[in-house]
Amino acid sequence: MQHIPDHIKALIQKCLDGTSTPEEKRMLDEWYYNFSPEDPGFLSDETEAAIGRRIKSRLDEYVLHETGRHRSRKRSGFIRAAVILSVTGVALLLYYITAGRGEREKIVQETAAAAPVTDIIPGSNKAILTLGDGSTMVLDTASNGQVGTQGNIKVIKLNSGQLKYLKGKQGQMTGGTIYNTISTPKGGQYQVVLADGSKIWLNASSSLRFPTEFRDKIREVEVTGEAYCEIVHNASKPFRLKVKEMQVNVLGTHFDVMAYDNENAIKTTLLEGSLRVSNATGASLITPGQQAVLHKNGSFQLVSNADVEEAVAWKNGKFVFNSADIHTIMRQIERWYDVDISFEREADLHFTGQLSRYINVSELLRKLELTNEVHFRIEKGKITVLP
Repeated sequence: MQHIPDHIKALIQKCLDGTSTPEEKRMLDEWYYNFSPEDPGFLSDETEAAIGRRIKSRLDEYVLHETGRHRSRKRSGFIRAAVILSVTGVALLLYYITAGRGEREKIVQETAAAAPVTDIIPGSNKAILTLGDGSTMVLDTASNGQVGTQGNIKVIKLNSGQLKYLKGKQGQMTGGTIYNTISTPKGGQYQVVLADGSKIWLNASSSLRFPTEFRDKIREVEVTGEAYCEIVHNASKPFRLKVKEMQVNVLGTHFDVMAYDNENAIKTTLLEGSLRVSNATGASLITPGQQAVLHKNGSFQLVSNADVEEAVAWKNGKFVFNSADIHTIMRQIERWYDVDISFEREADLHFTGQLSRYINVSELLRKLELTNEVHFRIEKGKITVLP
C-alpha cells in the first residue's frame, strides 16, 4: 500500500498551523487534485475506498458563507467560516491517515446508517443527436463506434462522453450543407469534436447546431444554454458563434458562453486568445480574463477581472461560487440534478466556495447547511429551500 508522502503530511500540518505559504498551498492543491481515493495503490479494500471517497468529499468542502443580512459581524463570520471548513477537511484527512482500521470502519458504518432514503444522483453524459434528415439518436444508450454518416463525414461516439465528426475519404462535395444538432437534457452534459477539430462542451439543458462540414468562408454554429469552446485557429476561415442576441467572432480561442433563458444575462468569458462580441448596440473586443455581459434589458457590461474559474467550473466537474446568491446556486442544482426547486420563503443569502458536481444532492445540500443559514427538504424530483 502506498502512503501519503511525508512532504505532503508536512504541508497539511503547516496548513493546520496557519503557517503555509502561497506556494505551499499551491503544491498541496496540486497533490489533492491528483489524489484518487479509488486508486488501489492508495487504499487496499472496499472499506478503505469508501473512507477515501469521504476524505475527498470532505476536502471538497470549501463552502464558505456570507449571509445577505446586513450585520456588523458579517465579514468576520465569513472569514471564520472559511477557516473552520477548510481546516475541518484537512484535519479529517490527517485523522483518516493516522486512525486505526477499526475506527475507520466504524466511521464508514455510521455514515452508511445515516444515509438518507431519498436522494438524487448527479448528472452524467447524456444527449440527443438530431441528424440532417430529422431523425434522432439517444447518445447515452448508443453503442460506441461509428453511429452514422453525414455526407463525407463519419459520426463516431467515443466512450468518454464525446461525439467526434471525422472527415472520410476526400472527394467532390455534393449537395448542400448538412446540419446536426446535439441537445443535452437537465442532468446531462456532452462534448463534441467538430470536423475542423474544434471542441465544444455542452452543459445541462443546452444545445449546439452546427454544419457537419465547414464549407463556407465562416465557420458558424448556434448555441443555447451553456457551452465551453476550444476553437482551432484558421485565419482564412473565422469562427462565429451565435447565441440569442449576441454574436461571438473568433479566430482561435478558449471561451465559455452562458445564455440560459432563466438567467438575467448572457455571459461570455474568455480564457485564451481574443473575441469580438457584438449585439444590436455595438461590438467590443474581449481579452483573456474579461467577461462580456449582455443584460436582459439590453445594457452591455465588460468585466475586466472576471472570475474565470467560476465561469468554467462546470466543465471541470465543480460548482464554484463567488458570493453567489441562493437563487443562482439553486438554478445550477436544478439543471444538473434534474429537479424542481421551490422556496418556502424568500431568502437573501450568498455563498462562496467550491463543491464537486459528482456527489449526490443530499451530500451537496448538507455541505451548504453547514453554514446554519439555510436548510432543505428533498422529495422525489423536488428540493424545497427552507428558512
